[in-house]
Amino acid sequence: MKKRLSLFLAVMLAALSLTSCSWGANDEAVENSGTETAAVVSSEGENNGEENTGAASDSGNADNSDGSTAASEQSSSTSDSSSRQSQASGNSASQSSNGSSNVNNNGTARTPNGTTGNTGNAANGGSNVQNGNSSSNNSTNKNNTGNNNSTSNSSKNSSTNKSNSTTKNNSGGNTSNNTNNTSNTSNGSNTSKNTNNSSNQSSGNTSNQNNNNSSATQNNTTTAPSTNQSVGNDALYQQLFNLNTKVNIQITMSKTEMDKMQQDYVKYKNKGSKSPIYRKADVVITVGGTSYTVNEVGIRPKGNLSLEPVYGDNGKLNLSHYKLSFNETFDDKTYYGSDAKVWSSTDERKARKNRRFATLKKLDVKWNRCYDDTHIREIYAANMFKENGVLAQKIGLSQLTFNGQNYGVMTIYEPIDKIFLERYLPQSALGGDLYKCGWTNSPCNYVRGQVTYGVEDKDKGKKYNFNLKTNESSSNHSSLKNLLSVLASSPTKAQFESVVDTDYLANFLAVSYFAGDPDDMRNNYNNHYIYFRKDTGKAIFISYDNDRTLGITNGFNPDGAGMTSVSPYSNKAVGAGQQQANPLIKYAILNSNAYIKDKYTASLKKIASSSRMNVNTFNAEYNKAKNNYQSVVTPSISFANVKHTFKFSTDAGLNMSFSSFLTAIMKTYNSKVS
Repeated sequence: MKKRLSLFLAVMLAALSLTSCSWGANDEAVENSGTETAAVVSSEGENNGEENTGAASDSGNADNSDGSTAASEQSSSTSDSSSRQSQASGNSASQSSNGSSNVNNNGTARTPNGTTGNTGNAANGGSNVQNGNSSSNNSTNKNNTGNNNSTSNSSKNSSTNKSNSTTKNNSGGNTSNNTNNTSNTSNGSNTSKNTNNSSNQSSGNTSNQNNNNSSATQNNTTTAPSTNQSVGNDALYQQLFNLNTKVNIQITMSKTEMDKMQQDYVKYKNKGSKSPIYRKADVVITVGGTSYTVNEVGIRPKGNLSLEPVYGDNGKLNLSHYKLSFNETFDDKTYYGSDAKVWSSTDERKARKNRRFATLKKLDVKWNRCYDDTHIREIYAANMFKENGVLAQKIGLSQLTFNGQNYGVMTIYEPIDKIFLERYLPQSALGGDLYKCGWTNSPCNYVRGQVTYGVEDKDKGKKYNFNLKTNESSSNHSSLKNLLSVLASSPTKAQFESVVDTDYLANFLAVSYFAGDPDDMRNNYNNHYIYFRKDTGKAIFISYDNDRTLGITNGFNPDGAGMTSVSPYSNKAVGAGQQQANPLIKYAILNSNAYIKDKYTASLKKIASSSRMNVNTFNAEYNKAKNNYQSVVTPSISFANVKHTFKFSTDAGLNMSFSSFLTAIMKTYNSKVS
């Protein structure tokens, strides 16, 4: 009996020892951008003015190169109620162990509101672990989200995760030592230490991938551990919009739901409006070879003049712009009637409201309606804005697969919303009024008495030039009304500078000139956002919807030369076909005593001499897109509203070539600016 007891105790001690090594070896998730990585799964979303079921984190953060902030936090393994709670705002860590490979994804990304978390974990012994269940090959998964107690995410495998050496990811500042499921975070940049079988050093918010004598798993697939959990982190957000990364969005939608979407279109068209109703679809998004499944995603057609019904007059499918909503609850009885979703608990509904993909609540997907054979002009223009200090969406490409059919190459956009503002602006600037600005029954020309403002109501057919997107229930529009009042009063330079960030405006107008979009704020009183910073009260402007830029002439070419014949000091609104009526433009750069003309000219010169105004730079970006998507550019079905062939080319097709545009606009610029 004693011998049996001794043998039993020896086995138990050995098992505990092995478990301790396994948990301590791979607690920090990292990523290598050059190799497909394992799945990243995070817990419930971020705090963006909505209810949040996740607990707050006290992790520090540091600014990175694109204006966003990255932060790293590791959950403690202790179950003490005083342990830190982890909030996953699109920020996660995923671990995968296998007898032949070990792939770690980065979980050290900043979420838009500056909070971080580390809640998702998968142990892979030939298949992904979901919902806290363990896979084969002796692997185990522990997952605790939205609780008061912080539980570590760990995976065990009897043949991997030895802790006999150290991996370093050095960027200085915030040091997080992670051994045996403990954590330590402080302010600054991120440095993390893992125990594993390799060593790697990098700077900033970079990622490491540790391979135990094998290559990373290709084409991994993951599903969020529950239909309400967020997927991905800031690293996935960056990868999603990277032209070096191939993206595929696969939408599966029943005929019943598609027919409902068609009925929604007709119903709201008859109201002179557009449908706000999302219908259900299941979505798989593949980013760089790793697939992420998100079920019950909301989908609806989007657009103004570009809005299309699901089916054409002949019953044939249309190619449409779509908005995907990852946090739609489908429970509004006004919209869904007897089909309205019934949630089992308030917490479950809150979790869905907080669900994100790659930190985003929504994702816009648009087809190549202007037949840009390069497929990248709008992306290139957005990067021009950002590189010159102007806020602009991240834009990328994706193949769209809809119910098994290849729909070709689509352009994808991050929405301009609270998450966007929190990502790119300091905390002190947040909380102001954000308006989407455009042609809505009349031009958005900043002339008091001619423009309208309010919160759009699609059900009542109410539309406004300045459509309020934040503070919808609390704003009295005082910031906008003050701006319009000052612009109407022949302002002095000091008065003008009190309501507008003039350095910012100079850059915005200069980039807009070289982008050459006839459908923008200056030329057609259209297609931009205005935001009033909370800290200064001043207006800044956000680039938006530049799909007719850099030589896009198909369908709208008001100067006959793709905006290349227009002077940077033109007193016309070329797209509107009239003298400039926008007082913001006139007081800024056109009047004889224009207040920021010198700043504007300096910004023009800076851009003109930049690498962006070089055909080789453009072609390098084009080749990335072509290499990833040329094989899928032609849809597998024909659409009722598609009139031309999609292809990749830099030659002049239906539009000007970029090289012709560049030569012509630089000639005009050089003749007007000394």
